[in-house]
Amino acid sequence: MPRRNPKGNDSSRGWKGRLGRKAKGSLYVTRFDKPEERSSSLKPGDLIEVLVQSVNRRGEGEGIYRGRPVVIVGAADPGITVTARVRKISGGKIIAEMVEVH
Repeated sequence: MPRRNPKGNDSSRGWKGRLGRKAKGSLYVTRFDKPEERSSSLKPGDLIEVLVQSVNRRGEGEGIYRGRPVVIVGAADPGITVTARVRKISGGKIIAEMVEVH
């Protein structure tokens, strides 16, 4: 039988926060992350501007462009903004190659 909370408080809201431990979301929202419009006109060869938020195991940069995840080949420093050329779009994920660092 589970233990009861002696004070009668809701113990399910402890350190996990209001949304629980499986809550998704980012603490930091930048101007590049805003899911304002999902451009279906984005195609391979287009240039996009992306903030590199993290680096994956292969050393590729990862970021978000208009609500879609982006993998940037050649960008390895988190926190920099890069201009990237779109190589491929598959399954909502954008694969791009770094062109210029801002």
